[in-house]
Amino acid sequence: FDLKNVWSYRDLIKLFVRRDIVSQYKQTIIGPFYFIISPILATIINMVIFGKIANLSTDGIPQFLFYMSGNLLWGYFASCLAAGKSIFQSNASLFSKVYFPRLCVPISQNISALFRFVVQVLLFFGFYIYFLTQGAKFEASWGLLLIPLLIFNCSILGLGTGILISSFTTKYKDLNYLYNYISRFWFYITPVVYPLSVIPENMQYIASFNPMVGIIETSRYFIFGTGSVKPVYIFNGCFVTLSILIVGLIAYNQVEKNFIDTI
Repeated sequence: FDLKNVWSYRDLIKLFVRRDIVSQYKQTIIGPFYFIISPILATIINMVIFGKIANLSTDGIPQFLFYMSGNLLWGYFASCLAAGKSIFQSNASLFSKVYFPRLCVPISQNISALFRFVVQVLLFFGFYIYFLTQGAKFEASWGLLLIPLLIFNCSILGLGTGILISSFTTKYKDLNYLYNYISRFWFYITPVVYPLSVIPENMQYIASFNPMVGIIETSRYFIFGTGSVKPVYIFNGCFVTLSILIVGLIAYNQVEKNFIDTI
């Protein structure tokens, strides 16, 4: 993997990032305001369904902040995953006409998703400060400074999983139909709308091999001072993330050599 070659095309990555952001909201009514509206609507829906109807615990965290924190992290991961899963099909015409490191495309899409995520995080901390002023009982820890590492882990997981799925769906088109089920199943085994504490303790270790478990639970622990995080859970998640990235890069490198003939 010639990462030095990818770095030499950093200007192209910047152009791809700009293209992704501009084209997504061109000829729309609300445009970039979707960044703000989307997480708020998703949070309200989760509050009604899981907070009011299902009455799931939030470990004492205000429901709005609890669901919004989970939705933001999951949304960023899902964006990276969705962007990577169809890299070859979506960019076949471009790849067939000009050479550049193919990894530039999924990397640029991760950065585009990160831009949207940062805007939403700023919105989240606006609500966070509001709840503090209203007397909410939670307290951030020094680990808040480590959250960028968790976000990077989330990005790497989305990148690795996305290009791995793309490597298979390039040849086997019917696997695209399984993606929605995989994504939905992954969402429900991740503590997005419930805390890890509701899972039996003997099952929490098994659940920790889902990297998103450690990412979301650790983030909540750093932000609110409550959670069920253990160092071994974080280690298990990082091990799986690294494994997925390595396997994904190997598969991606093999497929890009002759994917034009396959497509």
